[in-house]
Amino acid sequence: LAVVRGVINFGQRYGTQWLGRKVAYEMRMDFFTHLQRQPFAFYDRTRIGQLMSRAIGDIDEIRFFAGIVIGDVINLLVLLVGIYGIMFTISVQLTLLFLIPLPVLFIIAYLFGVRIEPFFGEIRSKRGAMYARIQENLSHVVVVKAFAREDYARDKFEEDNDQVLQAWIKLAKLFTAAMPAVWFIVGFMTFLLLYFGGGWVIDGEISLGTLVAFTAYIGLLTLPTHRLAFMIDVTARAIANGKRIFGIMDTTPEIKTRMGAVNPGKLEGHIRFEDVSFVYGAREDEPEVDVLDEVSFEACPGTVSAIVGTTGSGKTTLIDLVPRFYDVSNGKITIDGIDVRDMPLKVLRAQVGYVMQNTFLFNATVRENIALGRPDATLDEVREAAKAARAHDFILEFPDGYETLVGERGITLSGGQRQRIAIARALLVNPRILILDDATASVDSHTEYEIRAALKTLMEGRTTLIVAQRLSTVMHADQIIMLEAGRIVEQGTHGELVALNGRYAHLWRLQTDQEPPAEDIRGIGRSDDNIIPPAPPEPEVEDRKPEKLVTAEFAVVKSDPEQKEG
Repeated sequence: LAVVRGVINFGQRYGTQWLGRKVAYEMRMDFFTHLQRQPFAFYDRTRIGQLMSRAIGDIDEIRFFAGIVIGDVINLLVLLVGIYGIMFTISVQLTLLFLIPLPVLFIIAYLFGVRIEPFFGEIRSKRGAMYARIQENLSHVVVVKAFAREDYARDKFEEDNDQVLQAWIKLAKLFTAAMPAVWFIVGFMTFLLLYFGGGWVIDGEISLGTLVAFTAYIGLLTLPTHRLAFMIDVTARAIANGKRIFGIMDTTPEIKTRMGAVNPGKLEGHIRFEDVSFVYGAREDEPEVDVLDEVSFEACPGTVSAIVGTTGSGKTTLIDLVPRFYDVSNGKITIDGIDVRDMPLKVLRAQVGYVMQNTFLFNATVRENIALGRPDATLDEVREAAKAARAHDFILEFPDGYETLVGERGITLSGGQRQRIAIARALLVNPRILILDDATASVDSHTEYEIRAALKTLMEGRTTLIVAQRLSTVMHADQIIMLEAGRIVEQGTHGELVALNGRYAHLWRLQTDQEPPAEDIRGIGRSDDNIIPPAPPEPEVEDRKPEKLVTAEFAVVKSDPEQKEG
């Protein structure tokens, strides 16, 4: 009997633990996969720390419910059915007496669970905000330390931490008030047994042994009844966390492959913007923002088109629309005559190579980072891409060459090295369309030369869109598009735009230290105070009055009349 009981207990514990872990595994995979399908706009309005809280803490609470509570519920039901079945065979009177408090117990348990579930939702929300604070501070710890704001960061974290503590204290008060009700019902069952059962023993309706047996059965029911409060607690947590998880899981991706999308095959790369407008959707505390307004232009295969303009003019947003990181609000973008929204997302993005200003590298080897877009690429192909990007030589200087781990976010590499690895990554994919988002903005002159040489190789035979702040990097583009406040204000080659003597020419003169006349400064998207250097102060006219002169000068002045008189 002991062996059978041990085997059953082992099977039960193993089964419930396996179930809990399996549920957590499947939920995390589904949650992560769902996050991968979300567009950029989703991450614009959702804090990463909140998502981390859901992926780790919330799913763990659900795992705990699946792995512990389900098994406990089965145990409780089996125990209740078994004990009440035996009690019915012994004494129907006492058994019916015992059934009286059960509905009350379950009603209290239900009401308790309903009451505490919102408290757990609040706790998880506050904890998510705290996790977001931690993630934000650790990700930007350099800024905190650079401005010596450790105390400020600690104070802000203390605010979040205190909110979590207060939420738990509110729950503890409710939990403490509810627990005596469960204990009272157990005690009330004992009272009923002794009060009525004792009288029936005296009257001879039941035997003393029956009363003793029922007292033992109450003892068997005491622990599961107390366990019921624990199960309600865990169940309420799981419900609250489940709502947070499925609040994300039920979010429909705003950008996805349309039904009936057409695979265009190999693209030529003829890009056309037709009256494209874009509006950033409103957030909780921010209104809608108009970014682009009826933008129209063409980029032909094999040409380089540069997008320039002042900060906030919509340059990066414009190029983000091509691979559908965002969808246009009005108008359309076509590639080879096909609306990008009518192409399968994976097919479209496989044809677009992206080199960003702030290159992100994964905590993996150099080879794995270069082969990110083509995991099946051979080492020889990876090397050829690195050579074309002028990255091969410095990679060989690493102890493990292409198998060197680059560290989190590529921290072990310089900015120029990260950029050239990103260029190699784009070369390996061999895209028809290349997007460069200010790829040389944050490097020194020598590194910029190396990167520009690598980019020249990368751009050959492709349709290239370049966003640039420094006009000297795009002066040889086939066409330059000047944006201001989301609209195209000038378009042409470098020579044409300089000759036009408009906004582009103003920026060009400013960046090349050619001071423009004051009347030409206006209208380039910045205030005059930020552009025209302040007028030099008027030179002070030296006061040559005697009381202002030094002693030696005063002596000379005083001597002049005497010399004239002589």
